[in-house]
Amino acid sequence: MKKRPILYGLTAILVLGHVLFGCGQQGGDEAHENHGAGHGEEHAGEHGEEGRLTLSPEALETLKLKTAPVELRALGGEIITTAVIEPDQTRIAHVSPRIPGRVADVKSFLGDSVEKGEVLAELDSIELGQAKAEYLKSKADLEVARAGYQREDRLYKKQISSEKEYLDAKGEFLRSEAAHNTSVETLRLLGLPDGEISVISWSGRKTPPSIFPLRAPFTGTVIEQHTVLGELITPEDNAYTIADLSHLWIQLDIYEKDLRLVNPGKKVVITADAYPDERFEGTVKYISDTLDESTRTAKARVEIPNPERKLKLGMFASAAVSLPSSGQIEVVAAPASSVQQIRGKPAAFVREGEDTFEMRELRLGQGSGNYVEVLSGLEPGEQVVTEGGFYLKSLVMKEEMGEGHSH
Repeated sequence: MKKRPILYGLTAILVLGHVLFGCGQQGGDEAHENHGAGHGEEHAGEHGEEGRLTLSPEALETLKLKTAPVELRALGGEIITTAVIEPDQTRIAHVSPRIPGRVADVKSFLGDSVEKGEVLAELDSIELGQAKAEYLKSKADLEVARAGYQREDRLYKKQISSEKEYLDAKGEFLRSEAAHNTSVETLRLLGLPDGEISVISWSGRKTPPSIFPLRAPFTGTVIEQHTVLGELITPEDNAYTIADLSHLWIQLDIYEKDLRLVNPGKKVVITADAYPDERFEGTVKYISDTLDESTRTAKARVEIPNPERKLKLGMFASAAVSLPSSGQIEVVAAPASSVQQIRGKPAAFVREGEDTFEMRELRLGQGSGNYVEVLSGLEPGEQVVTEGGFYLKSLVMKEEMGEGHSH
């Protein structure tokens, strides 16, 4: 009696607490009828490692699988190396006050997204309060001296006032003007813009004159915060670190023997364990002029956009630097994102129909950037899953575990 072929069916995926798909009885009967004569023994015995998944319309809509064709391509080699994800050093800032102050209010916290000019914290500074008081005093003195000088100028021109009285008033005005300009410059040096200086007043104040804001220098994310209410913050302290994480640097180690093959402008593909189905592309911008004596490697800096903030600082990643093709011989090539490791062997999922996918074990050759040579397992023109294969892999493994128990 022939064995019934193994039908790898999608049994369940929990999305928002609902079962979205499964294999119907009819599909199983049809598979039995179609393969029971002649092919059933092959799938159940020798090739039992191969499996088919049939998805329901709901599952297809939920997973939104993406496929790409297997092609004939001329491939070059590639350099695979570990990658260290760092902030773009041109888009990171350590925020410190220009004068010492105690933290009066904390408005931004670790992980917050902030806009340019947004207040991160408010500090209370005796020095600033004294500087503002001196500014207001000098401003009042200047107004009085200006009025006196203008009065003496009129009287002197009418020969009512003496020259000495005129010169005394003029001197007082010039000294008051110099003192006021000095107080304005002091406030500028303390970090106050002219717009804030011009509105300093004794009346109508909502906050004490000693309070001043610590502002974000540009739009970004708070990646470090060292502010606690009542704590004294000095210009030597790093109160906040702000980074623009929409653009990152990736540091690669390139061995001495490979340096001639890696140049600024070369494309690099970054992969991260957190996103096994995704590839992130960047460009080599800089290669160090010095080598690490212990490892005989040079640092290569790759700049990469990160608009969705998926890549995180410190995340483990690897990089593939594509090398030029050594010849024009075309080989069967599949997108690298379609290859999964199943049972310790490379495999891919081939779309056989609108809702049916077959797992194929592969024998691979050289890789090159986004593509890898396929020595066996796939044919040109076949559609392979490039996004969502990780989920299909997990379902195959679950199905196998279930069959193992049944046997």
